[in-house]
Amino acid sequence: MSAPKPVVLVVDDEKNIRAAIEIALDQEGMHVISAHDVASALRTLHERLVDVMVVDIRLGEVSGLEFFRRAQADGVAPPAIFISGHATLSEAAQTVKLGGFDFLEKPFTAEKIAVTVKRCLEMSSLRERLRLASANHGTTEIVGHSAIIRRVIGDAIKVALTNATVLITGESGSGKELVANCIHANSARAQSPFVKVNCSAISESLVESELFGHERGAFTGAVAARKGLFEVAHRGSIFLDEIADLSPGTQAKILRVLQNGEIQRVGSERTTTVDVRVLSGTHKDLKAAVAEGRFREDLYYRLNVVPIRVPSLRERKEDIPLLVQSLLKRLGERNNVRVKPIDDDVLEELSRHDWPGNVRELSNLLERLLVMSGERITLLDVPEEFLAAPEAGVHPGASSLKQYRDRAERDYIVATLRRLNGNVSQAALELGVGRTYLHKRLAVLAIGKKDFLA
Repeated sequence: MSAPKPVVLVVDDEKNIRAAIEIALDQEGMHVISAHDVASALRTLHERLVDVMVVDIRLGEVSGLEFFRRAQADGVAPPAIFISGHATLSEAAQTVKLGGFDFLEKPFTAEKIAVTVKRCLEMSSLRERLRLASANHGTTEIVGHSAIIRRVIGDAIKVALTNATVLITGESGSGKELVANCIHANSARAQSPFVKVNCSAISESLVESELFGHERGAFTGAVAARKGLFEVAHRGSIFLDEIADLSPGTQAKILRVLQNGEIQRVGSERTTTVDVRVLSGTHKDLKAAVAEGRFREDLYYRLNVVPIRVPSLRERKEDIPLLVQSLLKRLGERNNVRVKPIDDDVLEELSRHDWPGNVRELSNLLERLLVMSGERITLLDVPEEFLAAPEAGVHPGASSLKQYRDRAERDYIVATLRRLNGNVSQAALELGVGRTYLHKRLAVLAIGKKDFLA
C-alpha cells in the first residue's frame, strides 16, 4: 500500500509562478493545490489537511504575512515557505518571527523549490514523530531525559520507520511495553491494530488457540470458530511479551509466521496469510536459552533483527524526579485524587533507592503515598524499606563517642515530636533547624512515625 502524496498549497497571485511551482512539485510526487488570493487559500485550509504552504509575501490588499497570521489564529496553519521578488529585509525577518520554515527570493529554480519543500516535509515529519514519542498518551509515554533513555527513544523511532522485527529486552517493570508502543505509534501501521500478548500469562494448552485461532469443534469447548490474535493484528503489529516462555511447538509456528506470513488455526488444514509486524520482549537471556536448548536458534535470529535494551531504573536515576511527577499526575487521575506536592527530600531518598522492581515498583509506591498521605507527601510517609540505610554511627561498631551523640540526638528529637504530636514543622522551629534538614536527620537516625505517634 503506497503512502499518500504530501499536499502542498501554493498561494501566489501570479498564474505563471503557481504553474511553475506546481510542475516542479508534481514531478517530485506531491499533490499541489493552487490559490490566487487569501480568501480561497483560507477556504482550502479549512476544508482539508495541508502538509506545507508556499506563500508569496505580496498578495495584493492582504499580505502573505497577514494571511499566515490569520491561518495561525484559526489553528489551520501548516509549515510555510515564503517567497517574494520584492520583499524588504524587515519583511524577510518577520517570516522567521512568525515561524516560517524558509524564505526564497524570486526567481528560483525548480530544483530549489522542490528541495526546500522536501526539507520542510522531512522536518515536519520528524517533529511529529518526536511529539508522539514524548507526549503523554497514558501507558504509551516514555518519560526521561537521561542520555541512556533518549538513546532508547531515538532507536525506537528510527526502527519504527521500517518493518524490521524488534527484540526488546530488559528487567521486569523497566518499560518494554512502552518501547513497543512507541515503535507502533511511530510506524506506518499506527492506524492499524496493535495487539499485546503476555505469553507467560496464557496456559500452554490454550496459547496456540489464542495466537492462531481455532475452528469449531477443534477441542472441547470450541463451540464456534474464533480468530487468533495474529489475525486480529492483520496489517498492524503484535507485541509478544515474555516470548521465552513459549513452548517449542508454539515457537515453530511463530517462526512460520515470520518466514512466510502464514498461520493455521487449531483444527484446520487451511493456511491463512497475514501481514503482521512482530515485536517481542523478554527479561530472560535468550542466548542462554538457545544454548540450553530451551529456545529455537532460528527463531532467535528471526526475532533479534534489531535489538533494543531498556535500561533498569537504577541505571537512570537522574530520571526519577521527572518520572515521579509524571506518575503522580497519572495516578491522581486514575484514583480521582488531586496531585499532591512532594518534598524535595522525598525525591532525594527515592533517587537513592535501587528499585529492583523498576518503574512498576516506583509506581506502586507512589500510588500508596498519594492515597495515604496528608496535604503533601513528606519523608514521614515513605516506608522505611525505601529510605537509605542509616549512617554507621547509629549501629554497633561505630566509635563510642559518635554512637553516644547519635543516640542522644535521636532521643531528643523523638521526645520533641511526641510532645508536639508529630508536627515536624513546629519541631524544626523548636530545635532551631530547617524542616528539610530535620527530615534528613529522621531518615539518618531511623526515626519513623511509630517512634513518636501513639
